[in-house]
Amino acid sequence: MRMRFGRMVIGAGLIFLLAGCGKAEEHFEQGLASFRAEDYETALLYFSQALDENPNKAEYYIEQGHTYVALGRQEEARTAFEAAIVEQELTLTRQNNKRAERGIGIAYYEEGKYSEAKEYFSKALEEELLPELNADIRMYLADTLECEGEYAAAIAMYDTLLAEQKDYAAGYRARAYMSYVLGDYEKSLADYDAAIALTPEDFDLYFGKYNVLDKLGKTEEQLELLRVITSIENPTPEDAYFIAKAQYFSGEYDTALTGLFAVAENGYDDAYYYIGEIYHKRSNYGEAGYHYQQYIDGSGAKDAAAYNQLGICLMKQERFAEALDVIRAGQKLSDPLCGKQLLFNEVVVYEKMGEFDAAYEAAVTYRNHYPEDSRIRKELEFLAGRIREDA
Repeated sequence: MRMRFGRMVIGAGLIFLLAGCGKAEEHFEQGLASFRAEDYETALLYFSQALDENPNKAEYYIEQGHTYVALGRQEEARTAFEAAIVEQELTLTRQNNKRAERGIGIAYYEEGKYSEAKEYFSKALEEELLPELNADIRMYLADTLECEGEYAAAIAMYDTLLAEQKDYAAGYRARAYMSYVLGDYEKSLADYDAAIALTPEDFDLYFGKYNVLDKLGKTEEQLELLRVITSIENPTPEDAYFIAKAQYFSGEYDTALTGLFAVAENGYDDAYYYIGEIYHKRSNYGEAGYHYQQYIDGSGAKDAAAYNQLGICLMKQERFAEALDVIRAGQKLSDPLCGKQLLFNEVVVYEKMGEFDAAYEAAVTYRNHYPEDSRIRKELEFLAGRIREDA
């Protein structure tokens, strides 16, 4: 599964608060507390009240913008961030402008408007003040580049980040994944090792390294990684999830299912993906599809693999229209590993539905993206023949 860098702290944690008094500052403090508690509707109310009292405080608009982002209201978020931007050369104004430009970039990023996101992340990086924000902004910018398929540019951005901040574990993880996508497995392995050295308690990194070792044919090292995880003593609830996941990778499916169901009940929604995988391997497509959907609907990390697998399960059940919707939803995630398979499966599902004109158009799109794949030439020949027969 793809492991993106993870959602950055987008709100109060990045603001340097100024001492203040009065109702506006009181409402602002209450808004920050509500934001940290993830009570975003209440936070929005408090920030709005602070702005009613003092409509000239950029910090209030910035935190209001982050709250709108958390609520998925991206257009309103951009309006709030834009209200914070003032063309002055004062130090505090320039700092707030950088925060606001970063916020606008995040709002566009969350909407999948990557060109606009890149523009604002780049503008934020041009400001030399608040260099402590740069790693976070570079991570967003690199991920935006990935989503647009600009993988070499993403690698270059991670290179710059890690040259500036050599102990940034998330940067090594992200570059390791990008190198994996590009087939540079030795570099990927080195970066996973660097990230693990910095954060050895982050067991997600071990699974990233596991996948790289698989490509390098280093089976014994893979098994040793799994042994490290399954031998964790006094596991926390999160550790229990990683143990069950390691059992899945070890092929101990019955044992893994027991552990995965237990951690899923404790709120670890990512477990549903691996439950789905086990049922999928057992050709129980109904159960597999149900648990992939649980994963997609849950609160855990998301990637296109679940959409692809769910689409396959729906096709196996001849629920083709539903499969098409799921496949298209997965394509919107711009996943560099699953995007190719999702695009090919769109061709397949149109064929299954007997919509050969649409299948042909999808196949042409696939060929334009992946001309090296010999499978698509045969598909195009077959589909052209069916279209002629139906004419």
